[in-house]
Amino acid sequence: MKKLFLILISMFLVFPVLSGCEKKVPPAKQTKTTVTEVQKAETKPEQVIQEEPEKKEETFTYDSKGKRDPFEPLYVVDKGEPKIRRTIGTIESYDITEFNLIAVAKKGNESYGLILAPDNKAFTAREGTILGLHKGKVIKVTSDKMVIKEFKKDYTGELKPFEVVLELHKGEGRE
Repeated sequence: MKKLFLILISMFLVFPVLSGCEKKVPPAKQTKTTVTEVQKAETKPEQVIQEEPEKKEETFTYDSKGKRDPFEPLYVVDKGEPKIRRTIGTIESYDITEFNLIAVAKKGNESYGLILAPDNKAFTAREGTILGLHKGKVIKVTSDKMVIKEFKKDYTGELKPFEVVLELHKGEGRE
Protein backbone atom coordinates (compact mmCIF):
# COMPACT_ATOMS: atom_id res chain seq x y z
CA MET A 1 0.00 0.00 0.00
CA LYS A 2 2.78 2.38 0.90
CA LYS A 3 4.60 1.56 -2.32
CA LEU A 4 1.57 2.27 -4.43
CA PHE A 5 1.03 5.55 -2.64
CA LEU A 6 4.63 6.61 -3.23
CA ILE A 7 4.45 5.71 -6.92
CA LEU A 8 1.30 7.79 -7.39
CA ILE A 9 2.77 10.80 -5.60
CA SER A 10 5.98 10.61 -7.62
CA MET A 11 3.98 10.39 -10.87
CA PHE A 12 2.00 13.47 -9.94
CA LEU A 13 5.22 15.33 -9.19
CA VAL A 14 7.20 14.13 -12.22
CA PHE A 15 4.42 14.46 -14.82
CA PRO A 16 3.98 18.27 -14.56
CA VAL A 17 7.73 18.75 -14.73
CA LEU A 18 8.10 16.66 -17.87
CA SER A 19 5.07 18.18 -19.54
CA GLY A 20 6.50 21.68 -19.00
CA CYS A 21 9.62 20.81 -20.98
CA GLU A 22 7.71 20.35 -24.23
CA LYS A 23 8.34 23.14 -26.69
CA LYS A 24 5.22 24.45 -28.34
CA VAL A 25 5.57 26.27 -31.62
CA PRO A 26 2.86 28.77 -32.50
CA PRO A 27 1.09 28.00 -35.75
CA ALA A 28 2.51 29.77 -38.81
CA LYS A 29 0.51 32.59 -40.31
CA GLN A 30 -0.89 31.72 -43.64
CA THR A 31 -0.74 34.35 -46.30
CA LYS A 32 -2.66 34.39 -49.48
CA THR A 33 -0.57 34.85 -52.54
CA THR A 34 -1.85 35.04 -56.00
CA VAL A 35 -0.28 33.63 -59.08
CA THR A 36 0.51 37.11 -60.42
CA GLU A 37 2.56 37.99 -57.36
CA VAL A 38 4.56 34.81 -57.74
CA GLN A 39 5.13 35.56 -61.42
CA LYS A 40 6.21 39.12 -60.65
CA ALA A 41 8.64 37.86 -58.10
CA GLU A 42 10.07 35.42 -60.60
CA THR A 43 10.33 37.96 -63.41
CA LYS A 44 12.35 40.51 -61.42
CA PRO A 45 15.83 40.85 -62.84
CA GLU A 46 18.39 39.03 -60.84
CA GLN A 47 20.37 41.22 -58.61
CA VAL A 48 24.05 40.97 -59.23
CA ILE A 49 25.68 39.97 -56.00
CA GLN A 50 28.94 41.80 -55.69
CA GLU A 51 31.53 40.02 -53.78
CA GLU A 52 33.23 42.16 -51.22
CA PRO A 53 36.90 42.54 -51.90
CA GLU A 54 39.05 40.74 -49.42
CA LYS A 55 40.01 43.05 -46.63
CA LYS A 56 43.72 43.18 -46.24
CA GLU A 57 44.91 43.06 -42.72
CA GLU A 58 46.47 46.39 -41.76
CA THR A 59 49.93 46.10 -40.34
CA PHE A 60 51.81 48.79 -38.46
CA THR A 61 55.26 49.68 -39.65
CA TYR A 62 57.57 51.75 -37.52
CA ASP A 63 59.37 54.50 -39.35
CA SER A 64 62.60 54.90 -37.45
CA LYS A 65 63.80 57.84 -39.49
CA GLY A 66 64.88 60.51 -37.03
CA LYS A 67 63.79 58.48 -33.99
CA ARG A 68 65.61 56.24 -31.59
CA ASP A 69 65.04 52.50 -31.60
CA PRO A 70 62.35 51.82 -28.95
CA PHE A 71 63.82 48.40 -28.17
CA GLU A 72 67.27 49.73 -27.28
CA PRO A 73 67.83 50.64 -23.62
CA LEU A 74 67.91 54.32 -22.86
CA TYR A 75 71.34 55.52 -21.81
CA VAL A 76 71.96 59.07 -20.75
CA VAL A 77 75.12 60.36 -22.32
CA ASP A 78 76.69 63.53 -21.02
CA LYS A 79 78.32 65.26 -23.94
CA GLY A 80 79.96 67.99 -21.87
CA GLU A 81 83.07 67.85 -19.77
CA PRO A 82 82.92 65.37 -16.92
CA LYS A 83 81.99 67.07 -13.68
CA ILE A 84 83.91 66.12 -10.57
CA ARG A 85 81.61 65.26 -7.72
CA ARG A 86 82.82 66.62 -4.46
CA THR A 87 81.35 66.44 -1.03
CA ILE A 88 81.25 69.76 0.71
CA GLY A 89 82.60 69.25 4.19
CA THR A 90 84.31 71.29 6.83
CA ILE A 91 87.06 72.32 4.46
CA GLU A 92 84.53 74.36 2.43
CA SER A 93 82.43 75.52 5.39
CA TYR A 94 84.72 78.29 6.70
CA ASP A 95 86.40 81.33 5.28
CA ILE A 96 90.04 80.84 4.21
CA THR A 97 91.30 83.31 6.80
CA GLU A 98 89.98 81.06 9.59
CA PHE A 99 92.36 78.20 8.67
CA ASN A 100 95.83 77.86 10.20
CA LEU A 101 98.79 76.32 8.43
CA ILE A 102 100.38 73.90 10.89
CA ALA A 103 103.01 72.05 8.89
CA VAL A 104 104.38 71.56 5.39
CA ALA A 105 105.59 68.19 4.13
CA LYS A 106 107.30 67.33 0.90
CA LYS A 107 107.08 64.06 -0.99
CA GLY A 108 109.12 63.91 -4.14
CA ASN A 109 108.45 67.10 -6.08
CA GLU A 110 105.07 67.75 -4.49
CA SER A 111 104.49 69.70 -1.26
CA TYR A 112 101.57 69.18 1.11
CA GLY A 113 100.27 71.62 3.69
CA LEU A 114 98.58 70.51 6.90
CA ILE A 115 95.84 73.00 7.73
CA LEU A 116 93.72 73.20 10.88
CA ALA A 117 90.05 74.22 10.63
CA PRO A 118 88.32 76.25 13.38
CA ASP A 119 86.62 73.08 14.67
CA ASN A 120 90.11 71.54 15.29
CA LYS A 121 89.97 69.13 12.36
CA ALA A 122 93.15 68.81 10.33
CA PHE A 123 93.26 68.46 6.53
CA THR A 124 96.05 68.03 4.04
CA ALA A 125 96.06 70.30 1.01
CA ARG A 126 98.23 70.33 -2.08
CA GLU A 127 98.22 72.39 -5.27
CA GLY A 128 94.76 72.26 -6.83
CA THR A 129 92.85 71.58 -3.60
CA ILE A 130 89.67 73.64 -3.26
CA LEU A 131 88.83 75.10 0.14
CA GLY A 132 86.91 77.95 1.71
CA LEU A 133 83.47 79.45 1.24
CA HIS A 134 84.36 81.07 -2.08
CA LYS A 135 85.96 77.89 -3.44
CA GLY A 136 89.52 79.12 -3.28
CA LYS A 137 92.14 77.03 -5.03
CA VAL A 138 95.60 76.30 -3.62
CA ILE A 139 98.07 77.71 -6.14
CA LYS A 140 101.41 77.19 -4.44
CA VAL A 141 102.78 75.35 -1.42
CA THR A 142 106.29 76.28 -0.31
CA SER A 143 108.32 75.27 2.72
CA ASP A 144 106.84 78.08 4.89
CA LYS A 145 103.56 79.23 3.27
CA MET A 146 100.52 78.26 1.21
CA VAL A 147 99.08 80.65 -1.41
CA ILE A 148 95.34 80.38 -2.10
CA LYS A 149 93.54 82.22 -4.91
CA GLU A 150 89.81 82.81 -4.71
CA PHE A 151 87.30 84.94 -6.56
CA LYS A 152 85.04 87.29 -4.60
CA LYS A 153 82.52 89.88 -5.71
CA ASP A 154 83.53 93.42 -4.98
CA TYR A 155 81.21 96.37 -4.29
CA THR A 156 80.36 96.69 -8.00
CA GLY A 157 79.30 93.03 -8.25
CA GLU A 158 82.22 91.94 -10.41
CA LEU A 159 84.25 88.84 -9.59
CA LYS A 160 87.81 89.75 -8.75
CA PRO A 161 90.69 87.45 -7.81
CA PHE A 162 92.10 87.67 -4.29
CA GLU A 163 95.17 85.89 -2.98
CA VAL A 164 95.35 84.73 0.62
CA VAL A 165 98.64 83.58 2.09
CA LEU A 166 98.64 81.15 5.03
CA GLU A 167 102.03 81.14 6.75
CA LEU A 168 103.51 78.74 9.26
CA HIS A 169 103.47 80.03 12.82
CA LYS A 170 106.99 80.58 13.99
CA GLY A 171 107.94 79.03 17.32
CA GLU A 172 108.74 81.18 20.34
CA GLY A 173 112.47 80.68 20.15
CA ARG A 174 112.61 81.05 16.37
CA GLU A 175 112.71 84.12 14.26
